[in-house]
Amino acid sequence: MLKKLLSFCVVLLITTFVFAQNYPFSLPSNMEATININSTSTEVYNNLLLGTNTHHFSTTKEKDLINKLKPITIRFPHGLWANWYDWRRDVTRLFGTESFQYEQGVNKTVRTKTVDKLANINIFDNLDIKVGIEGLTSLNASRKSTTGKGFDMMWTFNMSADGTDFNNGCPETIARYDDLIARGFEVKVVEMGNENFYPGQRSSIIPNTEDYIARAKSMSAALKKKDPNIRVSIPLLRRDNWANPNWNADLTEDLTYFDAVTVHTYVGSDPDDSTNSDEAYGTALTARKHLGNSIYDYAHQVAPNKPIWLTEWGVKSGGPNAVSALGMVDCYIFMSQNQDVFERANWFSVNGKLNSHYVWETYISPSGVERPRIKYPLEKTLFGSAYEIIRLALENTTLIDSDVQVPNLVDGVKAVNARVVTKEGETSVFVVNLSNLDVPFNVNIDGAAYTETAVHKAISFTTMDEERAMGIDVDPLTLISDSSESITLPKFSINIIELSNASLSTSQIAKNAEVRIYPNPNKGVFNIKLTHGEEAQYRIYSISGVEIQKGDFISTKEIRFDNNQTGIYILQLNTNQGVSTHKIVVN
Repeated sequence: MLKKLLSFCVVLLITTFVFAQNYPFSLPSNMEATININSTSTEVYNNLLLGTNTHHFSTTKEKDLINKLKPITIRFPHGLWANWYDWRRDVTRLFGTESFQYEQGVNKTVRTKTVDKLANINIFDNLDIKVGIEGLTSLNASRKSTTGKGFDMMWTFNMSADGTDFNNGCPETIARYDDLIARGFEVKVVEMGNENFYPGQRSSIIPNTEDYIARAKSMSAALKKKDPNIRVSIPLLRRDNWANPNWNADLTEDLTYFDAVTVHTYVGSDPDDSTNSDEAYGTALTARKHLGNSIYDYAHQVAPNKPIWLTEWGVKSGGPNAVSALGMVDCYIFMSQNQDVFERANWFSVNGKLNSHYVWETYISPSGVERPRIKYPLEKTLFGSAYEIIRLALENTTLIDSDVQVPNLVDGVKAVNARVVTKEGETSVFVVNLSNLDVPFNVNIDGAAYTETAVHKAISFTTMDEERAMGIDVDPLTLISDSSESITLPKFSINIIELSNASLSTSQIAKNAEVRIYPNPNKGVFNIKLTHGEEAQYRIYSISGVEIQKGDFISTKEIRFDNNQTGIYILQLNTNQGVSTHKIVVN
């Protein structure tokens, strides 16, 4: 037994040695970072960038998980299954034939393709496994009753359900739309298919690019006839594709039938795969560059003025380890710096195996087969912990312009990245340290060094491959310091630094209680009162950051919402005292 144990330890040590990686970038040992804050330039943060993909809505346990998450957005259905979704039965089933011919490449070589995941589709169909619209309907109704507004929904529509007649007015699409409205949902944004650039995610009903375009134009017209404010997207490639190399160019030859483009970007390499292990951790740490290239080198080459719906994305380097979480956080910072490009983003996924926020386990089914499931009591992976910190740092905030001076890991990726935010009068710096060094961190506000009290909390890691599971209600952040002493970012860390006495124009009004908003919540009419009686400008934004109303006033103002819709809105006030933001609830 001892001999076997020693042999096991030797193998473990060898395995660890083989796959252990050195930090892949060269940085100066005396590196420090300085953030320069320009408090005169602000924008409202778009909460829709915090969207997620969630599975399962039916059982009490599944519903409890959704309610605990309080998702910003729910995408339904999602993944390959959306292309085979039969809304009338709430199941996945085959549309068309099991295999079909399509024209491949620029030469239009005729090839035969079998539908992807056909065996699974048939199992779901034959066993009548529900996708979950009934449970989602009840969850949405419950949310409306407690908050005054249902979920922000991203709907993915089946491109094959209306058959081969592309001039029939899309009766199944419209019937599904009417059913969703009758269920109490909003239908404002629709993806026209999921990854239909892959032949196996199309069907014998829409086998080729021109068939997809014909159906998409027909569907877009039918939906906009029901509601001119509906916005639709088309799926574009994020990388080269041998089956349809001209897919992006063909779909965007006409830019009038869609409002946005859907892109799915997964960044990562496997450190345990000898063919790419050397680049795995470096790829995760530079994830923002890979994410940007997947947009700028592809979708923006053919549709530069269309917003991006990143409805599936993730960062993974072998598992939910330190570099995966750090790269994830940096991508959220990157998207917040490019809100003119990214309109929506949905991490894939919360409670699925890929990039899951929760720890999974294996169990033996009654039939004796090993199957995976989420572990209970719930535990967070590092993806879940990082997402919790991200929402804490960014949700319902105003972003303040800033720039970090620090060496680069590679061109376009700094070793330290940050966003400065204000929320309810408090100013914080959200920082990720991608380096393997403890980094002194200096804060300058409008040209002056900040030397007042800072409350610094962080989660940090010793190694790049460190994984850490923790209880669902455990705070992932640890207090580093609460003083006016110098700030140091731990290596491999995610940080929130609250500047307790920051003198920012963006925080002065709210901090000094110089504005009163009443009633709030309200029925669509509320009042603003400024104690100083000065001139002011106001702007009202939807929760997604779209401006819906603006104007000027002196001292007091009664605001009436033009759109007469319930929900959460962001009020931004600008006076000679500074700029402030406030959450307005209409119910």
